[in-house]
Amino acid sequence: MIKVFSSGIRRISSLPQFLEPERNLYGALEGFERSTGPESVPQAVVGWGHKPTAEKARAYARENNLPYIALEDGFYRSLKLGADGAPPLSITVDPIGVYYDAGAPSEIERLLNDWQSWFSPDIQKAAQDALTLIRSSDLSKYNSSQSFTEKAAADFRVRYSVPELSRMILVVDQTASDASVRLGGADESSFQRMLNTALLEENAVVFVKTHPDVIAGKKKGYFSEVPGNVRLVSENWAPLSFMQAFDAVYVVTSQMGFEALLINKPVHVFGVPFYAGWGLTVDHSERGDRTVSDAFSRRWAKPTVEGLFAAAVLKLSRYVNPFSGERCSAQEVLEILATQRAANERNRGRHVCIGFRRWKQPHAKAFLSGTASTIEFVWNVEKGLERAKETGAEAVMWAGWAGSCTDAVASKAKREGIRLSRMEDGFLRSVGLGSDYNYPYSLILDPDGIYYDPAQPSQLENILKNIRCRSDHDLLIERARSLRTFIVQNHLSKYNVGSLNTFEPDWVKEAGNKCVILVPGQVDGDASVRRGGGTIQSNLQLLASVRQDNPEAFIVYKPHPDVESGNRIGNISQKLLAEYVDCIAEKTSLESLWPYINEIHTLTSLTGFEGLCRNKKVTTYGSPFYSGWGLTTDKWAKLKSLESLTIDDLIAGVLILYPYYWDWKTRQFGRPEDICRRLLEGIQPKVNLWCRCCRVYQKFSNRIREQFK
Repeated sequence: MIKVFSSGIRRISSLPQFLEPERNLYGALEGFERSTGPESVPQAVVGWGHKPTAEKARAYARENNLPYIALEDGFYRSLKLGADGAPPLSITVDPIGVYYDAGAPSEIERLLNDWQSWFSPDIQKAAQDALTLIRSSDLSKYNSSQSFTEKAAADFRVRYSVPELSRMILVVDQTASDASVRLGGADESSFQRMLNTALLEENAVVFVKTHPDVIAGKKKGYFSEVPGNVRLVSENWAPLSFMQAFDAVYVVTSQMGFEALLINKPVHVFGVPFYAGWGLTVDHSERGDRTVSDAFSRRWAKPTVEGLFAAAVLKLSRYVNPFSGERCSAQEVLEILATQRAANERNRGRHVCIGFRRWKQPHAKAFLSGTASTIEFVWNVEKGLERAKETGAEAVMWAGWAGSCTDAVASKAKREGIRLSRMEDGFLRSVGLGSDYNYPYSLILDPDGIYYDPAQPSQLENILKNIRCRSDHDLLIERARSLRTFIVQNHLSKYNVGSLNTFEPDWVKEAGNKCVILVPGQVDGDASVRRGGGTIQSNLQLLASVRQDNPEAFIVYKPHPDVESGNRIGNISQKLLAEYVDCIAEKTSLESLWPYINEIHTLTSLTGFEGLCRNKKVTTYGSPFYSGWGLTTDKWAKLKSLESLTIDDLIAGVLILYPYYWDWKTRQFGRPEDICRRLLEGIQPKVNLWCRCCRVYQKFSNRIREQFK
């Protein structure tokens, strides 16, 4: 058994996954698993850092001659603070010491002194990939602080009266109770020496960055007062992007020094943090101190920054995926944090949701949530725009609702300086139809336009035009390939409805050697048809065009699921269909048809994109978002780029970068990879009773309208 002293440790629900190797070695984890007989006798002890409970745990381990394992938060922990209840996505596990305790050996020292033995090409690539993601996504230990943009940096220099050619030096304060200071061979005098040394920098303006806990009034810092020629920074910016604006960084033991190394900044150190003493920092610690001299004498290797990063982040730290609850790679957690950070940054500020029906309001609340976001709902369009303008809020409207987000409304918002974003369903939406009021796992929030309207650029179009210029392009392509394989192999689609038949349809023999063309039906009058259909505005018109262009083909027509379910009108009589199609594929899933389909001919249906993902030839008669990139045969759509995209470029933009994904089980933003697994599990939040009543009424009403059409 592994004995656990701390109640705080016991609150980490994923601790068994973090400590899987130790559980295999020492037995069950106290408080998480039952153990009886000899297995109930402690074989090892775990504690948290150097907290008081850890001292009790250490004493117990010494008295009973048991192995002691020190746990600490990982270097890339969570979106929100642990103090706010956010569970850790990573922890460090150290059987030797604690990484920030310079007074004794630790696992990080062992790893770095022997770094060349394990720093293989595969580890180096993993480190480089992780660093690319960290830099491009502005990641840190906690990730709810606002990014320091180029505009913010320019305003910063003006606000603090920094001369144009002057250098900027950042001095990092810490909390007076920080154990890493005491255990890092430093004290209050170290901070004063740090500031005095920074002030010797030529042609420089010195800034002291106050710790967030000091700003919040929870703790005291070491710099209660600073000289008049020093600027005190109280704003809480994301560390990585903030430090990019400075020419050098001065620290005692702060993790910001480690992060500054990752962006190639000169780092001056006045204590002995885990990253000092390896030849990567300018070390100012007084060597006469025993803790300092012993620590530096133990650190004799000369690792690269990538080696240091790999030891701390890839080797010392462990990771658990919060959606699956399973151990995972550092890259996976970094992708999750990047996703959550991007959503949190996007949602920062006030939002006025205009014209949202009651059943969609919980969706908007989830997808607009964040650590610094407020949401209010206004039904009337004019009043909603007025409210957004007077409060400086973003106006959010459902893109496909014709009575709400019209061209006139969008033009008015632009004239009056109101930020307007259009919300719409994503491309991997739910287990069941949206028209059945099922909760969406993905939504789109587009501040530029909307993907199905070719009359104006959308955020998706801008993403795709610039996707090959991104610093993380190679990583995105790797993810896109894996995502595409997972979706195809597991038969996932937008709504994941219809039965998956494994037997050959009757019409296959009838088709013989003819080219089998699938024409997916759409909802007549749907926004994507109105906006992107051009001269063709109905399923019947589309079928007539396809038959005219392909007189010898075997045409299979699949009605839209919303029409089949009775949620939308648009049925075509069998007599009219017989003029143009050879087969009607009813009450079956697209996944059952793919093995027998040669081509897809469509107006603007998402089925065309799903066909491209399955290497099918696609011809478009309208202007869907996936046309014009060199991947489709387009009858009407215009070329959107002189350089053709690959299918993986398209998937990266359409499924990874453009939509937002929300997991209703854990109530947090996730990656498409995480949501795909949730869809595969068939997990869908239960629809309220009144929504189910609305669904019955809607189907009854549509049936009556069909009869009198």
